[in-house]
Formats: sequence, structure tokens, C-alpha cells
Amino acid sequence: MMYEKPERWSFTFQTYACLSRIRAQLKSLDGKLKEAEDPVVFFERSVYSDRYIFASNLYESDCMNETEWTIYQDWHNWMNQQFGSSLELNGIIYLRATPEKCLDRIYVRGRDEEQAIPIEYLEKLHYKHESWLQHRTLRTDFEYLQEVPVLTLDVNEEFKSNKDKHENMIEKVKEFLSTL
Repeated sequence: MMYEKPERWSFTFQTYACLSRIRAQLKSLDGKLKEAEDPVVFFERSVYSDRYIFASNLYESDCMNETEWTIYQDWHNWMNQQFGSSLELNGIIYLRATPEKCLDRIYVRGRDEEQAIPIEYLEKLHYKHESWLQHRTLRTDFEYLQEVPVLTLDVNEEFKSNKDKHENMIEKVKEFLSTL
């Protein structure tokens, strides 16, 4: 629905997407993870990428109006105040790919609702990720994010079927995690 009519569904979608990420992060703190000596939890995205990449892009693209964007930011700030340290990141692994490569992978993945995603949308998201994670020029309301270590992995080339590339990436991730 969001891709078909973004002006109507962007606020609803982004609010729910962020809520589901908060739930996932909070839930990961329970169970066996509590007992682990040095627990590591990976998330596809964070509450910060939800706000500063995806939601802000929709606002800047006129898919969220001023009132919705103000409500979203206020809600996001409040959620972070409530759950603060439970949502903080120790590190970020940036799987860096060109918008064109992302579009190719969307086509290969074959989800019907994603097939009409325009390259311009992916270019905007790419630019925002680059500003945040590569150039460190994207400003947030969370100062600590400026200091969070980032491991950038170039994933333009296929690595799943290339054993050497695959193992090399795993080693880079292990080394990165050992520094956190």
C-alpha cells in the first residue's frame, strides 16, 4: 500500500516499521541472550535508520506532510527516551551497494509489492546512507551516533557463491566485532 499510494500510507508504514524494530530490539534482550558472556545481536535496520534515512526521505519527497513528520519525530524521541540505552548501537555494518545493484536484487527477490520501486527512490536512500555512514555529515538528535564505529562492506559483487569473498567478509565482521 505504501508503494502504491505513498502520500496516504508513508506515515502509517514508517510508524509501524519503527515500532516493530523497537519491539525486536527490546525482545532480543530477553531469554538466552541475557545469559551470554559477550552477546552480539544483528538487526537489518535500526530505529535510527528508520527515522533519519527512510522516514525523512519520505517527508522530503512530500509523502508525509508537515504534521505527520512532526508527530513521527516527537513519537520517535519519546520512544527513545523511554527505552534509551536498550536501543543504542555499539557498531554499524554498512552493506554498501549501488542503487542499480539494489534494484537488480529487488527484481531477483521478486516480491510483487517491490517491483515498481523507482531507481530515484533508491538513489535518495543511498545518498542518505552515504551521508550518514561514509561522510558522517548527516546530523541526528543522538550525538553518540557520530562516534559509533562503522564497518563498510562493498556488496556490489556477488559473494554468496564465492567462497573466498564470503569467508573474507566473515573475517572482516569478526575483526570488527572484536573491536567493539
